Amino acid sequence: MKKIIKLLLIFAFFLLIVSCSSESNQRFDDTNQESSEASSECKFEDGTYTANVKYHNSETDYSATYTLDVEVENGQVVKIDFPNGGWVDEDHITAADLDEKGSANVSGEDGKSYEVQIENK
Repeated sequence: MKKIIKLLLIFAFFLLIVSCSSESNQRFDDTNQESSEASSECKFEDGTYTANVKYHNSETDYSATYTLDVEVENGQVVKIDFPNGGWVDEDHITAADLDEKGSANVSGEDGKSYEVQIENK
């Protein structure tokens, strides 16, 4: 009788683990689906856009506003190009979601931030 109870407990434990694992995978799948749906609803297609960029360096307290090209992928600003041929990309900034008006707050390294506003077409 003790063997049957042990087997039932082991079986119940196994079912609990499998059930939790399935729910975790389902939540992960739902999250990925919502994320891909949100990016597919973005009105900004992948490409390069002209934007007003407000730059701020909190370490030096320097701020300036520029008109620059920004690259958008999956509804996010992933790269900011400078006229001298330089750029900052995901090695130096954290990709930021664009809102429906074309605005994004991009965080950079060393206390730098970039407020991006894509110009109207």
